[in-house]
Amino acid sequence: MAVITGTDHFIQDKAEVKDADATVTFGKKTELETFSTKDSILFLIGFTGSKRHELADILASKLEMSVQAPEAISSLDELKELCKNTGSIIVIPQSAMRHDDIRNALREYGKVFYLMTELLHLAHNLGLDAEQGREQIGSDFIELEPHMLASLHFILHGWKEPEDLVENVLEPLGLL
Repeated sequence: MAVITGTDHFIQDKAEVKDADATVTFGKKTELETFSTKDSILFLIGFTGSKRHELADILASKLEMSVQAPEAISSLDELKELCKNTGSIIVIPQSAMRHDDIRNALREYGKVFYLMTELLHLAHNLGLDAEQGREQIGSDFIELEPHMLASLHFILHGWKEPEDLVENVLEPLGLL
């Protein structure tokens, strides 16, 4: 076995920097940019049965924001129209996550929280047994979960009750 001694084998490229003495700290001690409840948009994404509507109502009351929960969003123009009402929580319909342009715009237009939960929990919330859940919502779950994950800023544990998720929303928004 070869033994490497010294540091000659390390990468020794040099890079120009503006301020060699500058430092940045990441973690809980880093100041968060405070979310404006009057001028910003908060998106809740997830599957039918994830209790997004209940969470939106609780947050709206606490943050003095309005809730928009359209039955469908089928175009980027429809999303843009909803986003004109700043200071709102928009519950994104599950079907809207099939549209690339809508998914790609969410992160640009506001903060996106994904109520992530598993298929059996969703089935239970919808009054279905495990087999009915797999049959009725399984294919949507398999198709759309990767899109949900690609669109989020923050994950919320969807197996918790909505009132237990409020702090999990407020903290990353700098509102705690």
